[in-house]
Amino acid sequence: MDFAQRITAIRKEMKLSQEKFGELVGMSQRSVAAWESGDRLPSYPVLSDLADRLGVSVDYLLGRSEDKKIKAQPAVQVGELRSMVISQIQDLPDPALSRVADFLSGLKAGQEVAEAAAAAPDPDRAPAE
Repeated sequence: MDFAQRITAIRKEMKLSQEKFGELVGMSQRSVAAWESGDRLPSYPVLSDLADRLGVSVDYLLGRSEDKKIKAQPAVQVGELRSMVISQIQDLPDPALSRVADFLSGLKAGQEVAEAAAAAPDPDRAPAE
């Protein structure tokens, strides 16, 4: 299957008109019609955004893979995120740093509460015999 066939199949699976599908993916009905007829391909940025919005890989849309679902990957790696947060925190004035510390304490406390709740027995379940 090529791009035109894949995009048509996805739209039909969603039971959407070309116009409604276009609204969903942020494009015009005219663009969707051109893709489906094979007259045009989207630019790479549009193709990438389209794949993200539809929850499929670019390879799937282009017919390079039969695997429809994308693999879950974080958009930002943890190391990159830490570096970004640290660099932004360094530039904050003291009152803002205090708010950040309070926020982080709240996050940690919330995580501990959630973990404790998950580990606690369910009071609505009868004990196993």
